[in-house]
Amino acid sequence: MILLDTNAFVYYLHRVEPYASKTKQVLIERKDLVVTLRIVDEVIFTLIRLDALRRLGIRKLEQLRDYIRRHGIEGFADAINDVEELIEELGILVLDDRGKLRELLETMRSYDLLPGDALIAITAKHYGIDTIFTFDQDFKRVPWLKVVP
Repeated sequence: MILLDTNAFVYYLHRVEPYASKTKQVLIERKDLVVTLRIVDEVIFTLIRLDALRRLGIRKLEQLRDYIRRHGIEGFADAINDVEELIEELGILVLDDRGKLRELLETMRSYDLLPGDALIAITAKHYGIDTIFTFDQDFKRVPWLKVVP
């Protein structure tokens, strides 16, 4: 199995080259792709933030929260649907996040990771996943993960 990281999804959906082409190749060639719920969360959140900035000029998180309170989340349906459709069309398996607090904190400290990346790394470890497709060099510090491309 290959774990797809957040940036691969975002670059692919926003056609950011050369990353989108590299991601597309993996999406076409591999049938054993997985993501974690945390990754799906990060992808949707990033796409909503980008859409809010591009369409509405919203830069601050509190402004985004206020907009959603007033207008609902439906204004960002395209971002949500794009992620859902990609996962369904390609048969990407979505895994529940795994790990304990102590393990999260130790992984953060041992490999100098932010909490989200540490959670992704320990979830991969719990599922026996040893490869992550990412453009994030931080995962290279995690000894149980092989980073591709």
